[in-house]
Amino acid sequence: MPRTCSICANKACHEIDTALVSGTVSIRDIASQYRVGRTALSRHVKGGHVAAKIQLAKKAHEAVAGENLLQRIERRYKRLQEMADKHKQWGELEKELKVYHEEAGFMKIEGMATGAFKEKIEHSGNMNITGQIPDEEVERRAGEIYAKRNSK
Repeated sequence: MPRTCSICANKACHEIDTALVSGTVSIRDIASQYRVGRTALSRHVKGGHVAAKIQLAKKAHEAVAGENLLQRIERRYKRLQEMADKHKQWGELEKELKVYHEEAGFMKIEGMATGAFKEKIEHSGNMNITGQIPDEEVERRAGEIYAKRNSK
């Protein structure tokens, strides 16, 4: 059974990894500061222990960034819905239609951000999704607005 890495088991493991990644301190100085062996530090680095932690941190950072992006998209989408409702109340049908068009654009952005279009992109072999996904909701609302406008 392989031995547990003495650096990973060290109470100061996070600080040691931070010092190793910074590149501003030599392995000898890190070993001296944290009272660990230079060969143990080398095995820790060469064994991929630091790289594995960097990958985990990167994934966590990407998840947070993705969540922030989705929150911004949702706020903007909600604002567009509010604008469309106001234009509808005021009888400004052309402006309402423009807002629905913008809303459709945000639906596409949200779909790309969440991976909803992944299957369409992979299937087509083409990163340009314009025209591949119909805007049924926009077309339906545009039809309603057109019908209201022509009934007056």
